[in-house]
Amino acid sequence: MKKIIYSLSMLAIAALTFTSCEDVPMPYDEPGNSSGDGGGDVVEEVEPSGTGTEADPFNCVAATNYTSQLAADVESEEDIYIKGKIVSIEEEYTSQYGNASFTISEDGTASNTFKIWRAYYLGNKKFADGQTQVNVGDEVVVCGKVVNYKGNTPETVQGKAYLYSLNGVKGEGGSTGEDSEGEAKGDGTETNPFNSVAANNYASSLASGAESDKDIYIKGKVVSVKEQYGTQYGNATFYISDDGTASGQFYVFRALYLGNVKYTSGDLLKEGDDVVVCGRVTNYMGNTPETVQGKAYLYSLNGKTVAGEGSGDEGGEVTPAGDNILANGDFELWNGSTPVNWKSASTASSATLSQRSDAHGGSYSVGVGFAESSNKRIAYKEITLKAGTYKFAFYAKSTTADPSQCRPGYVPVKSGSVGSYSYGDYASIKNSSWTLVEHEFSLSETTTVCLVVMNPKTSSYATAQEILIDDASLTTKDGGLVE
Repeated sequence: MKKIIYSLSMLAIAALTFTSCEDVPMPYDEPGNSSGDGGGDVVEEVEPSGTGTEADPFNCVAATNYTSQLAADVESEEDIYIKGKIVSIEEEYTSQYGNASFTISEDGTASNTFKIWRAYYLGNKKFADGQTQVNVGDEVVVCGKVVNYKGNTPETVQGKAYLYSLNGVKGEGGSTGEDSEGEAKGDGTETNPFNSVAANNYASSLASGAESDKDIYIKGKVVSVKEQYGTQYGNATFYISDDGTASGQFYVFRALYLGNVKYTSGDLLKEGDDVVVCGRVTNYMGNTPETVQGKAYLYSLNGKTVAGEGSGDEGGEVTPAGDNILANGDFELWNGSTPVNWKSASTASSATLSQRSDAHGGSYSVGVGFAESSNKRIAYKEITLKAGTYKFAFYAKSTTADPSQCRPGYVPVKSGSVGSYSYGDYASIKNSSWTLVEHEFSLSETTTVCLVVMNPKTSSYATAQEILIDDASLTTKDGGLVE
């Protein structure tokens, strides 16, 4: 009897279950399900845009692409600018910590977002009570270093990024220029130097006593000279600002003379002189932004550089010789610390360069800086080449007895943005003799390119170190330079 009752109960449960399944539409029958034709919400694909500069910020997709290429937990070497609309706010600005965390995207939706992690407020300063708070939907530009956190989360670096603009407003709550210290300008490059306000902001973002990991350029007028150039020490200490007044001035501490050498003779500094200073900066004692003694120099003085040329003419008229399409491939002509023509306007140039007297030919070669965890590149300026086959060649040498490599290649450049890098084989080089490195490539159509030489990061095949490059050439039988 018990067995009969149990069997009837199981039949009843099965019947109920069967009825329930008939009454409830299966997922593929639901109207608007993405598995059906034309159903569901379609997420619009957003193209990456921008170059990451102040004038042309990355959108969130481009910022994600840029940051995702970094090794896990390795910070970017440069500050980048990112533009978007606030999607959500994880941590509002408060006077206790002075920073905020929020997520942005191109259109303010939750698609293609980028994470802003504990960024300072406008003017690269801590938030103060009474200042305008950020809100969902606000249009912002953020500036600073980024990191691929844990290898899977692109975001800004805590304490090394800030809110550059909020709904078009820059500085400390206004874009009218009423801030007594003026507006931060420039991106710190040779072609677009920081002004004194931007230099102060940049140096102030560093940890107390820490030096910047790259040289920056700062432009201004001499406000006052604390220590004049002389032959005893060869350096000088002075203040500069936008207009030559003490407002927003930056402290240049014991900087070397033109050409990055100690002063022996030449023009002395005067109040009102137009100068550009190049070098490393530090946040001394956590409260004094300044240049680093012995690691900065006077790049130009009233338009005059080490060679006596205007600071913006890249060293004057330089033309290719013979069949070589490159001008100054022998690295004999220099503009300050940069070999003439070996500076890209794009991100193709990423290595710190220096003049070296160990040369394959002539008097000089170029030293290409390195980083243990990321590849560095020297790049020739943008040139437009006709369709054809080309051979890029140069001599290379390592600077230590450890295994070393370099890699030749090129990258297309369009509207100031680089495309995909095309490299040849890695070449093993040594410090006992110069090695000829050659790379042949073909272009199917007229293309603007930067020729590059990669100085690779440390691997099982090579140890990151400075490498020397000399006597570079680009030749062709069927192509040529587009004038």
